[in-house]
Parts: sequence; structure tokens; C-alpha cells
Amino acid sequence: MGFLDKLKGTAKQAANPKAGMAERDKIMKINKSGVDGTATVDSMNETGTQMGGGHQIDFQLTVHPAAGDDYKVATSQSLHDQTLQGIAAGGKVIVKIDPDDPQSLLVWGAAT
Repeated sequence: MGFLDKLKGTAKQAANPKAGMAERDKIMKINKSGVDGTATVDSMNETGTQMGGGHQIDFQLTVHPAAGDDYKVATSQSLHDQTLQGIAAGGKVIVKIDPDDPQSLLVWGAAT
């Protein structure tokens, strides 16, 4: 993705600041009260880049919660190069799961 794609993403965020704030609030909630877990990356696709060097990635994941059955999740997140290192389709990732909504989660990085 080039400079114009980054500019379009920034303009889109600026046009709807409330959506951006809601997303930040959701991320802060999951960071504070989320449950640690692992997931298998079924597929991942870069759909764009963000200002500051982040990559917008669409993930299809199979989540393996500590308690309960595995389940599928689709999520789109902006991750930086350091977080993306070691993440590949078929690999395992560390996730933080929203206890109130198991379909909402954050990808933290590759599982070791």
C-alpha cells in the first residue's frame, strides 16, 4: 500500500471520530479485563496500512479457550512489524479475549 492508501485511511478515521473512540474504548476494555488464550491462524490477509507503520490485517482464527470448546472468529486489527513477527497462517498466536463477548479479541503476537 502506498502513501495515498495511508492518506485515505487517515481521512476515513477523521471523518468518523466517534467510531474511532468506540474502537479505542473496546481495546482498552479488553486489555484491562480480557482473558488470555491461544488461537490458530486459519488465514490472514493485509488489507492496508496505517499512519505510523501499522498493517491492517484481516484474520480468521480458531480460538482455543482454556475452558470451553474451540470456536471460529474473524477480526481485523492494526499490528506493527514487531507484533507480526512469527505470525503466519497455520501458526498459533496469543490472544486476549473479551469476557463479555468471546467474538471480540486482540491478537498479541506469535505463541512461543
